[in-house]
Amino acid sequence: MPIEERRAFVPCRRYFRLDRRDLAYLKFVVEAYEGLATLSTVTREETLVSLTTLPSLAADLDGLIEALRGEIAMTETEPPPLPGLWPPSRG
Repeated sequence: MPIEERRAFVPCRRYFRLDRRDLAYLKFVVEAYEGLATLSTVTREETLVSLTTLPSLAADLDGLIEALRGEIAMTETEPPPLPGLWPPSRG
């Protein structure tokens, strides 16, 4: 399979912070669009979630996110640091 075709199967992941009260609603809406994206809770303390989709569905997910921003406060953010890599340990 050519590299260009393989890229179509590499998931796209975006991270968002939101109010804990909106988490169940967001999960319900994302699940209603079956197959569009997967929602995962990254950290409960900060209510950081990730939305993962395929590149072929990224534009559809963008549209859903924009529509949801009219209903709930969602702030896109950078991925969290990998455990053990940042901040550097101080010995």
